[in-house]
Amino acid sequence: RHMKVRKTRYQSINTAKNTLKGIECIYALYKKNRRSLQIYGFSPCHEISIMLAS
Repeated sequence: RHMKVRKTRYQSINTAKNTLKGIECIYALYKKNRRSLQIYGFSPCHEISIMLAS
């Protein structure tokens, strides 16, 4: 029983870590695009698909 509680807690920490990593990634892309003044064409999904393709 105690083991199960620890496991779910660990999973939630892992999920939070991955989510934060994703947010940081999108924010970095946003900043990069803002610097090159292409804010109106910014789409996180589009940027990520390009990144995954390369």
